[in-house]
Amino acid sequence: MSNREFRYDAFISYSHTDLEWVRGRLLPVLEESGFSVAIDFRDFRAGATGVEEMQRCVMESNRTIAVLSPQYVLSEWSKFENVMAQVLDPGAIQRRLMPILHEACNIPLRLKILQYRDVRSQSSADWALLIRDLI
Repeated sequence: MSNREFRYDAFISYSHTDLEWVRGRLLPVLEESGFSVAIDFRDFRAGATGVEEMQRCVMESNRTIAVLSPQYVLSEWSKFENVMAQVLDPGAIQRRLMPILHEACNIPLRLKILQYRDVRSQSSADWALLIRDLI
Protein backbone atom coordinates (compact mmCIF):
# COMPACT_ATOMS: atom_id res chain seq x y z
CA MET A 1 0.00 0.00 0.00
CA SER A 2 3.04 2.25 0.29
CA ASN A 3 2.93 5.73 -1.16
CA ARG A 4 6.27 6.29 -2.91
CA GLU A 5 6.53 9.79 -1.43
CA PHE A 6 6.64 8.38 2.11
CA ARG A 7 8.66 5.67 3.79
CA TYR A 8 5.67 4.59 5.89
CA ASP A 9 1.94 4.57 5.27
CA ALA A 10 1.27 5.43 8.91
CA PHE A 11 2.94 6.33 12.18
CA ILE A 12 1.04 5.28 15.31
CA SER A 13 0.94 7.93 18.03
CA TYR A 14 -0.39 6.45 21.27
CA SER A 15 -0.12 6.49 25.04
CA HIS A 16 2.07 3.72 26.41
CA THR A 17 -0.80 2.74 28.72
CA ASP A 18 -2.52 1.56 25.51
CA LEU A 19 0.51 -0.40 24.29
CA GLU A 20 -1.09 -3.83 24.73
CA TRP A 21 -4.06 -2.93 22.49
CA VAL A 22 -1.91 -1.08 19.96
CA ARG A 23 0.64 -3.89 19.73
CA GLY A 24 -1.85 -6.75 19.93
CA ARG A 25 -4.74 -5.43 17.86
CA LEU A 26 -4.17 -2.22 15.88
CA LEU A 27 -0.69 -2.92 14.54
CA PRO A 28 -1.54 -6.46 13.30
CA VAL A 29 -4.71 -5.23 11.56
CA LEU A 30 -2.77 -2.52 9.74
CA GLU A 31 0.18 -4.69 8.76
CA GLU A 32 -2.01 -7.64 7.71
CA SER A 33 -3.85 -5.17 5.45
CA GLY A 34 -0.57 -4.37 3.72
CA PHE A 35 0.33 -1.05 5.33
CA SER A 36 3.88 -0.15 6.31
CA VAL A 37 3.70 1.18 9.85
CA ALA A 38 6.16 3.13 12.00
CA ILE A 39 5.87 2.59 15.74
CA ASP A 40 8.20 3.72 18.50
CA PHE A 41 9.17 0.43 20.15
CA ARG A 42 10.37 -1.01 16.85
CA ASP A 43 11.25 1.88 14.56
CA PHE A 44 12.88 4.53 16.73
CA ARG A 45 16.63 4.31 16.15
CA ALA A 46 18.96 3.64 19.07
CA GLY A 47 21.08 6.63 20.02
CA ALA A 48 18.69 9.24 18.62
CA THR A 49 16.57 11.45 20.82
CA GLY A 50 12.90 10.57 21.17
CA VAL A 51 11.88 13.99 19.86
CA GLU A 52 13.97 13.56 16.71
CA GLU A 53 12.51 10.11 16.13
CA MET A 54 8.96 11.38 16.62
CA GLN A 55 9.63 14.10 14.08
CA ARG A 56 11.24 11.68 11.63
CA CYS A 57 8.36 9.23 11.80
CA VAL A 58 5.73 11.96 11.42
CA MET A 59 7.57 13.43 8.43
CA GLU A 60 8.24 10.04 6.79
CA SER A 61 4.63 8.83 7.19
CA ASN A 62 1.69 9.58 4.95
CA ARG A 63 -0.58 9.58 8.00
CA THR A 64 -0.17 9.82 11.75
CA ILE A 65 -2.78 7.75 13.57
CA ALA A 66 -3.64 9.29 16.94
CA VAL A 67 -5.03 6.58 19.23
CA LEU A 68 -7.42 8.59 21.39
CA SER A 69 -7.92 7.54 25.00
CA PRO A 70 -8.01 9.43 28.31
CA GLN A 71 -4.30 8.73 28.78
CA TYR A 72 -3.45 9.92 25.27
CA VAL A 73 -5.25 13.22 25.78
CA LEU A 74 -3.30 13.84 29.01
CA SER A 75 0.11 12.90 27.59
CA GLU A 76 2.47 15.74 26.70
CA TRP A 77 4.42 13.42 24.38
CA SER A 78 1.29 12.40 22.50
CA LYS A 79 0.32 16.04 22.16
CA PHE A 80 3.76 16.78 20.76
CA GLU A 81 3.39 14.06 18.10
CA ASN A 82 -0.07 15.06 16.96
CA VAL A 83 0.78 18.78 16.92
CA MET A 84 3.73 18.02 14.60
CA ALA A 85 1.37 16.20 12.25
CA GLN A 86 -1.10 19.10 12.34
CA VAL A 87 1.65 21.60 11.51
CA LEU A 88 2.34 19.66 8.28
CA ASP A 89 -1.33 19.84 7.25
CA PRO A 90 -3.09 22.60 9.24
CA GLY A 91 -6.19 22.60 7.04
CA ALA A 92 -6.42 18.79 7.04
CA ILE A 93 -6.44 18.81 3.24
CA GLN A 94 -4.09 15.83 3.03
CA ARG A 95 -5.56 14.15 6.15
CA ARG A 96 -2.06 13.69 7.62
CA LEU A 97 -3.49 13.30 11.15
CA MET A 98 -6.11 10.60 11.56
CA PRO A 99 -7.61 10.25 15.03
CA ILE A 100 -9.15 6.94 16.05
CA LEU A 101 -11.23 6.64 19.20
CA HIS A 102 -9.95 3.71 21.25
CA GLU A 103 -11.58 4.75 24.55
CA ALA A 104 -14.12 7.46 25.37
CA CYS A 105 -12.33 10.67 26.32
CA ASN A 106 -12.58 14.44 26.23
CA ILE A 107 -11.13 15.17 22.83
CA PRO A 108 -9.23 18.49 22.75
CA LEU A 109 -10.82 21.20 20.61
CA ARG A 110 -7.90 21.26 18.16
CA LEU A 111 -8.53 17.54 17.48
CA LYS A 112 -12.33 17.81 17.52
CA ILE A 113 -12.20 19.64 14.20
CA LEU A 114 -11.07 16.38 12.62
CA GLN A 115 -13.42 13.51 11.91
CA TYR A 116 -12.33 10.46 13.84
CA ARG A 117 -12.89 6.76 13.29
CA ASP A 118 -14.52 5.06 16.28
CA VAL A 119 -12.96 1.62 16.77
CA ARG A 120 -14.23 0.94 20.28
CA SER A 121 -16.53 -1.87 19.15
CA GLN A 122 -13.67 -3.44 17.15
CA SER A 123 -16.19 -4.76 14.65
CA SER A 124 -15.00 -5.87 11.24
CA ALA A 125 -17.00 -3.00 9.73
CA ASP A 126 -15.11 -0.46 11.88
CA TRP A 127 -11.77 -1.96 10.85
CA ALA A 128 -12.81 -1.95 7.18
CA LEU A 129 -13.65 1.75 7.41
CA LEU A 130 -10.31 2.51 9.04
CA ILE A 131 -8.47 0.61 6.29
CA ARG A 132 -10.46 2.49 3.64
CA ASP A 133 -9.60 5.81 5.32
CA LEU A 134 -5.88 5.01 5.22
CA ILE A 135 -5.84 4.44 1.46
